[in-house]
Amino acid sequence: MKLLLIVGVLIFSNILFNSQAHAKLNVLTTTTDLRSLVAEVGGDKLTVESIAKGTQDPHFIEAKPSFMLKANRADLLVSVGLDLEIGWLPSVIQGARNPKITQGKKGFLEVGPLVKPLELTVGAITRAEGDVHPLGNPHVTLDPIRDGEIAVAIAERLGALDAPNGAYYLDTAKKFQARMLEKTSAWQKRLDKIAVKKVITYHKTLTYFLDRFGIQNVAILEPKPGIPPTSGHVLDVIGEIRAQKVPLILVENYFDPTVTQKIKQEVPTVRAETVPVAVDGASGMGSLENVIENLVKTIEGK
Repeated sequence: MKLLLIVGVLIFSNILFNSQAHAKLNVLTTTTDLRSLVAEVGGDKLTVESIAKGTQDPHFIEAKPSFMLKANRADLLVSVGLDLEIGWLPSVIQGARNPKITQGKKGFLEVGPLVKPLELTVGAITRAEGDVHPLGNPHVTLDPIRDGEIAVAIAERLGALDAPNGAYYLDTAKKFQARMLEKTSAWQKRLDKIAVKKVITYHKTLTYFLDRFGIQNVAILEPKPGIPPTSGHVLDVIGEIRAQKVPLILVENYFDPTVTQKIKQEVPTVRAETVPVAVDGASGMGSLENVIENLVKTIEGK
């Protein structure tokens, strides 16, 4: 009987060990874009979900208890950083009571600072200037080249947490990075053929996309970051559209596009388009490739 008990304990211990050894990593991301990148890199080796939806402005998410519960179960939390989630993510992490995903631990990864942020602010910043990000513009995932770099960074961190699958993660990330390099070249050739070289946007969401493809963002409909358009500022934007012959306004689809109606009345020749700017931001936007392809087509007028 004693021998049978010992054997039973050993079998149970072995089963428990193997189940733990082969357990999938549980990854939580702040945005759907990051969720898409983690899924691209991790495949079926992990599970991943995001906090924000693709139709939500990621600056303003409510720190719900359900998010804290998800964070409690996470082995890795991936965020953009650059203060994109500053208004809500610290509360989620604190409420999660999961030491693995606190800042400085292997289970916490900020990708924005790793990919050369644009629009770093120099000097003192006050809230009177709007929702300014002194560490740089946080909308890094709308640049396909940076997406490749982020994928590699994610792969390296996944490998640190799951060494047996480390080579797999790095291989899938490198393949994704190569594909995005190839796609970027094709997108650039298409955009080079059209006359749209200047645009207006609602927010600075598209900064990295426009910078990558050499399109000038002449003006922003927000008078200051995070501040809704005022009548006076819209008149100033209309002046810029006329003076610089801007052919296109792009409004990110989690902002109100009705402001463009006034602009269209004053400048009937300008084209105004509402565009999804995140994975799952609209039907058919299941990956960052879909999102960027849609942006290119919109600019092409297709």
